[in-house]
Amino acid sequence: MSRRTAAIAIVLILGSAAAPALAQLPTSGPSEQPVTFVPAAFASPYGRALIAELGRALRADADPTCLNSKAIIADQLEQRGEALLVKWGTRTMETARSYVDYEVYEKSFPASAELKGLREQPQIKRYLDIEQPIRMAKVLDFIFEQFDRYVLLNRIKIAPVSPAASGNIDVLRANPTEAAEEALDDFIETNKSPQIERFLALSEQATEATQVAIKKEQAVQAGPGTFYQGIELDLAELCIGSRR
Repeated sequence: MSRRTAAIAIVLILGSAAAPALAQLPTSGPSEQPVTFVPAAFASPYGRALIAELGRALRADADPTCLNSKAIIADQLEQRGEALLVKWGTRTMETARSYVDYEVYEKSFPASAELKGLREQPQIKRYLDIEQPIRMAKVLDFIFEQFDRYVLLNRIKIAPVSPAASGNIDVLRANPTEAAEEALDDFIETNKSPQIERFLALSEQATEATQVAIKKEQAVQAGPGTFYQGIELDLAELCIGSRR
């Protein structure tokens, strides 16, 4: 893990042998709440690309007779689908967040207040602005990949949305991670300072403290059903049924 990646500090490494589907489980920091972070991620360019893909899947797979009976026009499906995934995605990230014991985190990381203070400094704020698309993309990928897995396992009739499952190159290209990582590397290289060095060092320590604070017995048992059990009822309201 590079120092730049460690500074992002939103991914819980759970051990691929115990939970291969959840080797990387993103969550937010103590002060970053899913109820605001998830909608912001959906509003990002990558989020919009994923929602457009969701809209195409809904329009292709919704039952026309059902849509007529509910007076739903096809053009409404993308907006309704977005509201549905924001709701369930927020719930997903709240569940992921619950796997971190933040009291243990604070005890394991005495410098947490110092790191929080550094985040308010202009140079570090600029770093975090450059970094934010990476964090949002990781959260969006997790939300949609777990959704696709749940749909597949439960034989729900809707095409995959995440580029990992759909293979849609256009959506994959909309992922900002690679460009943002390069921008972060450039920023670190051209803005070397004791403040940046301290921030990166503390971010590494925060990542280690987060690993210590994971409730591993709960986290390794998590799967698509943990996050999306019951979403088929909401999808039925959009006229998406089960495969026969």
